[in-house]
Amino acid sequence: MFYTADNAKIQINGEEILASNASISVSASLQPNYLITERSTNSYSPSNGVGGSLSFSYYLTGRDYFKTFITGQGEVPFSESQTISGNFAGLNFNSGYLNSYSVSFSPNAPAIATTSVSFFDDLEGEFNPTTGAAPSNTEVLNFKNASVVGTFAAGEVDNFIAGTYNYNADVKPVYLINETKPSSVSFGPKTVNINFEIDNPTGYLPVSGEAASISVDLYNEANARRENFMCSGLIQQRSLATAVSDYVKQSITIIQNSTEASSTHIAGVIDSSFGLGCVGVGTVGSEVGIATT
Repeated sequence: MFYTADNAKIQINGEEILASNASISVSASLQPNYLITERSTNSYSPSNGVGGSLSFSYYLTGRDYFKTFITGQGEVPFSESQTISGNFAGLNFNSGYLNSYSVSFSPNAPAIATTSVSFFDDLEGEFNPTTGAAPSNTEVLNFKNASVVGTFAAGEVDNFIAGTYNYNADVKPVYLINETKPSSVSFGPKTVNINFEIDNPTGYLPVSGEAASISVDLYNEANARRENFMCSGLIQQRSLATAVSDYVKQSITIIQNSTEASSTHIAGVIDSSFGLGCVGVGTVGSEVGIATT
């Protein structure tokens, strides 16, 4: 029996996703076992645990839940809320982590995000087809109701045409002896970049890059701001291109290797004996400990 997309609902952390497409895969890490005198073998051994990924595209309807993982996943303090559980038509996993997220900006087009979640355990459950139409009262955001504010070191961004916001995270499983499902994961660097097209061609790019920032706001039909995508960093690349019967296009890529702004606060008070205490009238030789997050 053949099934259609109407029969395969996607849920993330128990919430149904208004997806336009989706795919899920799982794979085993196998290594061939060779004898010293042979060049072929039918014997294999697992070299790692089972892992997979769930990828899907979905319409933006308001404050995007997945953006919370960009600033929260892998940051101190760690919490179980940073782990993603997924369900693809009854097939489910419980140890997922966001490793990529992107949104393409196109003139007068629906706002669609593409997300990839990696998980490090086997799929459970069985395929369970469902029926039912998507919600009809959900407003999909459109880039005809968007505003763009951007600045270069040399001036403002003029005539923003199109672009893509991208986030990538390095997440790797950490296995102990006798484990096939990792007891923890290791979070590596997280990067954000935005690539966009404008109509004022220039080739200027210093060896150290050029400071730049850009912010894209999305509004609903009632003119209320519902979503924002911002990238502030250095211009890493410029490119010019054209073709017959086409205009000259300039594409610019801004990179940002910090996903959360720093803030300074008093984390504790340390006295001259390196003990926590109070600082007040009559205190001698005390120091205040400052923490940056």
